[in-house]
Amino acid sequence: MRLLPEAGNLKGLFCGLVICLSCSTLFGLIEPNQVLILVNQNSPTSRYIAKLYQQYHPGIADSQILYLSNNPSYPDLYLSDCSGTDSTAADEIISRDEYETLIANPVRKYLVQNNMVNSVRLIITTAGLPYRIADTTYSNIVMPAGGIGYASSLTSSIDAASVESELAVLFQNDPNNSNTVGAFDRIVNTYQGYRRSGIELFVRNIINNLDNFVWLKPRKLTASHYPPLMEGSRARNEGVQGRHFSAGDTYLTCRLDGPKNQGQSAIFAVRDMLERAKRASSPAYGINPTQATVVLDDAPLATNYNSNRIYNLNKYVNYIIWQSGVQQPPDTTYAETRDDYDSGFYQMTGLTATTEVLNSGSMSVAHNLNVICDKRTSVRLNQASLAAGKLVSALAGYGMNGDEGSNKYYLLNGGPSGGALFNMAYGAVFCSIESFNGVSMFSNASSAQAKIIDFLKIGGTGAIGHSFEPLSDATIDTEFFYYNLLADSDSDGYADMTFIEAAFTGIPYVSWSEVVIGDPLMRIAYGPGGQAQSIVPGDINGDGQKDITDVYLWTQNYLGSLDSNDPQIFERYNDLCDLNHDGQINLLDYAIISR
Repeated sequence: MRLLPEAGNLKGLFCGLVICLSCSTLFGLIEPNQVLILVNQNSPTSRYIAKLYQQYHPGIADSQILYLSNNPSYPDLYLSDCSGTDSTAADEIISRDEYETLIANPVRKYLVQNNMVNSVRLIITTAGLPYRIADTTYSNIVMPAGGIGYASSLTSSIDAASVESELAVLFQNDPNNSNTVGAFDRIVNTYQGYRRSGIELFVRNIINNLDNFVWLKPRKLTASHYPPLMEGSRARNEGVQGRHFSAGDTYLTCRLDGPKNQGQSAIFAVRDMLERAKRASSPAYGINPTQATVVLDDAPLATNYNSNRIYNLNKYVNYIIWQSGVQQPPDTTYAETRDDYDSGFYQMTGLTATTEVLNSGSMSVAHNLNVICDKRTSVRLNQASLAAGKLVSALAGYGMNGDEGSNKYYLLNGGPSGGALFNMAYGAVFCSIESFNGVSMFSNASSAQAKIIDFLKIGGTGAIGHSFEPLSDATIDTEFFYYNLLADSDSDGYADMTFIEAAFTGIPYVSWSEVVIGDPLMRIAYGPGGQAQSIVPGDINGDGQKDITDVYLWTQNYLGSLDSNDPQIFERYNDLCDLNHDGQINLLDYAIISR
C-alpha cells in the first residue's frame, strides 16, 4: 500500500510516483465467476434480466443465480415485484423484516452452504427486486423528499438502507450475530480512496473475521451530529486505528435496472444499458480520448456540499494503493477533508482549478482524455458549451442543489433547443449532489429532484444514486470514482478497474442509502468511440439494421410471453422481438417489424 501526498504538497513527488509505479500492481480485477445474481422469483422481469446478463457474460454459471421468493413460514411477509404491469413505486420498498427474512437470510444461507462466502466478490440485484428498506421507526425516510427534515443526530438510530448497500456488509450486519453491529447506523466504506487496487487483491476471510470486529458505539460530537460507526480505536479528528475490517470483507453490489413508467418493465432500459456497456468495453468502440470529456460542473455558491471527510485517508494523503503485507485499511490519525471537484480535477490533470473560470486539462494516464471543471458562478454546462463533436464520458454536478436555478428535468431538457443536457459516449457515468436522485426507478414517480434514471434515458450507461437523504458527507467522491474508471496506467488500452470497483472506491458509506446502477463488469476500452445509441428497433440479430433476416428471427419467438407461467412460452420471449414493449410477442409487434 502506498500513500501519496495531498494536492498542493510535493506535486513533483506525486507525478513521479504515478510514473514509476510498475504495472505489477495492476491486477486483481473482478471476474464473472465471482458474481452472485439475486432474482425475485415473483418477478418475470427479474428472472429475464438474469438470463439476459448471462448472455452478455457467459462465464456466469447457473449456480451463480439465486432465486428468492416468499417464505411460507412467514405468510405476512411478501417479496413484491417492482417492475411488473401492476407495479408502483411503493413496490420498490420493503420492510426491515422482509429484507432479513426474504433476502438477507437466504443469501447468507446459500453462500455458506455452497462454500461461496469468500469466492463471491460481487452481488448483483435485478429489476423487479425491491431496493429500498423502509425505516422501522421513521416511515417516511425512504419516500421521495421524505427525509429532508430529519436531523443528522438520527443517523445512529435509522435502519433504512438501500438493499444493495446493506448487502455490502451482509454478514457484518447480521442481527443474529452478537459480534456484529446489526442494522443500525452507516458504516465507513473501507474500499474508499484506493487506486489501481482491484478487490481481488484484498485478503478475504469474512466469517472468521467477524469475531475480530470491535464496533464503536456512536459518540455524540455536537448537539446535532453523531459520527459514523467505525471499527477500531478512534483517533484525533475522527481518524481510526487498529482496524480489522478490510475492503476484502465486504461485497461489491450493483443493480441491473433502469427507467420505466408505471405498467412497464425495465427490461428494455437494461438491454440498452448492457449494450452500451458492451461497446464501451470493446476496442472496436470504447471511448475515443480525442472525442470524450469528463465534466465536473461545480456550483461555487452551493458551499460545503462536497467538502467531505474521507475516513480511510490521513490528512495530506491523496489516495491509497494496495500493497501486500500492509494493514488494510491503514490507520488514519487525522481524517482528510477536501473539496471533491477541486481535488478530482487536480488528480486527473495535475492542474489547480481557478475560481470563476472554465478550467480544462487532460488526463495523461487516460490517453490525454479531456477534463473540465467549471467553477463559474450560476452557470450550468451543456452540450453547446463543449467543442464540436465532443461527447461526455463522465458527468458530476450539483443538480437541483446548485446555483444554476434550473428545473429537476435539467438532464432531459437542459441542452441545446431544450434537448438532452449532453451527448453521451459509450460507458458514460453520472453522479450528482442531490439527496433523492435514486429514490425511484419509475420515471413518472413524483420527486423533488432529478433522477439518475434520466441520465440513462439520454444515453448514459451507469450511475450512483441516493435512495434517501444521505447527508452531505455521503456524497459520492468522484475524484476516486472517475479516476479509477478511466485511468489506463499500463497503457494496454483498457482502464485499470471495472465499473463496480471504481464506483465503490468513491462511496463513503455502506449500510446506507447508495445504489449503483449499470453493468458492474464493464471495463472501459480506448478505441474509435462513438455516441451512445439505443438498439435499433427490430434489429434482432444485432447488425445495426432491421431487414428480412430480423423478420425471420422474429417468427421464431412468436407468441412468447414475459408473464407466462408456462416455462416454454417464457423461454420463447425475446425483448428484441417485443417491439411495443408490452411483454407479449404477437401480431401487434409484427405490424411494426414488417413495415
